Amino acid sequence: MDVKYINTVLETFNVTLEQFGVHNIKRCNIQKKDKMYLNLDVSTVVCFQGAVQGDIALSMPLDTAKRLASMMIGMSITSIDDMAKSAVGELSSMIAGSFATKLSSFGLSTKINPPRVILENAEINNFETLAIDFETDIGKIELNIGLLI
Repeated sequence: MDVKYINTVLETFNVTLEQFGVHNIKRCNIQKKDKMYLNLDVSTVVCFQGAVQGDIALSMPLDTAKRLASMMIGMSITSIDDMAKSAVGELSSMIAGSFATKLSSFGLSTKINPPRVILENAEINNFETLAIDFETDIGKIELNIGLLI
């Protein structure tokens, strides 16, 4: 995958998190995986179709997901209920939507599907995936980019 697309995903990820008050976003580790496999407590996945195919996923420990949902909703979240799932899913949808808009400036048309929130380990696709770990002031977030462009 061309680095300009990876940088575009990273930019939309950072900007979107900052809009919700997440700060001190630091890239920690990058690894290439043979396929997209998620193994943290809470993950949210958005599927792309069209000129861009595959998935972008956010995966995080339970405490990070609760803090993130609390920030987005504006009230304390103590468990990952439907409201918290909706908030975390909406974040990935916003990142994917912004990325899709930027892809159109590269002449690529794509469709994004509604986010799926997953509370268990899951194999998402067989595309080579870039997994990037971030530490933030609310905890660890792993960004997974498994796209064919």
